[in-house]
Amino acid sequence: MGADFKNVVKGFATAASPVMADLLIHDTVPGEPVLRETGNHFPAPRKVPFGVYYDPEFAKLEMEKVWKKSWQPAGRVEDLPEIGDRKLYEVGTLSFIIVRSGEHEFRALQNACLHRGTRLCSGPSISNSIKCPFHAWEWNLDGSLKNIPSRWDFPDVKNENYHLPEVKVGLWGGFIFINPDPNADPLEDYLGVLPKHFSRRDAEDRYTFVGFRKKLRANWKLAQEAFLEAYHVMETHPNIMSYNSDTGACYDIWDDGKAHISRSITASAVPSGHLGDDASRLQAAQDSLNTFAKGLVDEVPKIKSAETGRGEVAQWRRDMMSKVWDVDLSQVSDSGMLDANEYFMFPNFFPWWGEGLPLSYTFLPYEDDPNQCIAEFRLLFPIPEHGPRPPAAELIEIDFDTPIASVPPLGFIASVFDQDFSNAPLVQKGLRSTTNGEQLITLGRYQECRITGFYEVLDRWLAKK
Repeated sequence: MGADFKNVVKGFATAASPVMADLLIHDTVPGEPVLRETGNHFPAPRKVPFGVYYDPEFAKLEMEKVWKKSWQPAGRVEDLPEIGDRKLYEVGTLSFIIVRSGEHEFRALQNACLHRGTRLCSGPSISNSIKCPFHAWEWNLDGSLKNIPSRWDFPDVKNENYHLPEVKVGLWGGFIFINPDPNADPLEDYLGVLPKHFSRRDAEDRYTFVGFRKKLRANWKLAQEAFLEAYHVMETHPNIMSYNSDTGACYDIWDDGKAHISRSITASAVPSGHLGDDASRLQAAQDSLNTFAKGLVDEVPKIKSAETGRGEVAQWRRDMMSKVWDVDLSQVSDSGMLDANEYFMFPNFFPWWGEGLPLSYTFLPYEDDPNQCIAEFRLLFPIPEHGPRPPAAELIEIDFDTPIASVPPLGFIASVFDQDFSNAPLVQKGLRSTTNGEQLITLGRYQECRITGFYEVLDRWLAKK
């Protein structure tokens, strides 16, 4: 049950740093209507036991009640451009083959041979069939049995009984979703406001410019929580405080009992409220422009005034990115060009709206260890209006101790990710170092409401029969 939202303080403003709702009103190019929509739900306060982040039994319960029952993004359509293309999708110890089985058809098949259990797919590949590397049992792309060597020695094997088990598949925004539950309701029921809010952003008309999969020594929930709030910016990202309004960020949750969608909008080209009334909006705009312009121009323009600075940065980005991407961005709002407009769909999907940083990411448990996870990030650029669709970049695998800054095309955002992920193992160790797994974490009423909402929904799923 939700809580009364009336008396909750919705952010902290200063003379130099208004809250997001007030900032949108005064932008040079006003925010799109969806940015002004507010959520329909606010979660009741709750505290979460430390043990949910490392208890193997809790992880097993999550696997049964969440990962085997929920819609989760397993890749993008562009990852499989040709019929016969396939890729691996793993969540914990579960493993699936995502295959393009027709021009507009995708399947998610069990990644284990029905002969003796050999893994059939170990990474991206293409073929007109799926063949076991051990004894060459072979299946068609639709999962039907194609051939068995020495068929005479398997008189009891009937083709109709040896179809590779498959799970449900759904498409939205260029993403391929799967759900292992054969009785699951349609994906559309769980997308909530996403189709409406992303309708003008053409989420499917994008391609992966660069992306990575990073192993982390932290529970999947813990790792993704840092991306559900801006409260950590002051200590974790002090280098961006001069031009990121963490205290003025707005948070919204939409929950109808099936779909759970949340959103945060954190402004750029505005100083943090922690810097006080005397913080420089002129410097905020200049620092923001310096960051966006790095690597694109030799000489960064000077911001003309504090009053027009945010609009100047937005217009510079409209002009520059329209040329770089070969797209028309003239109607995109200031917020759409600058801000961190980040959405979340339970249990693990983060699509970003707008062109401030057109990202998407997911977090998944890694094998059967609740103390480790995989974070997958993509930078999704719009498809050029003229010329061919660029090929999708192959995701770069990054091991536990390798920094994300080792991926040069990510630019300045790589160092921000490294700052975020440097906290994760420290928190994981801290949680496990106590003598009482029932000790409780404490969540902020507003700035961490998306985390509170996540656990409200997680409890709901774990309680299902």
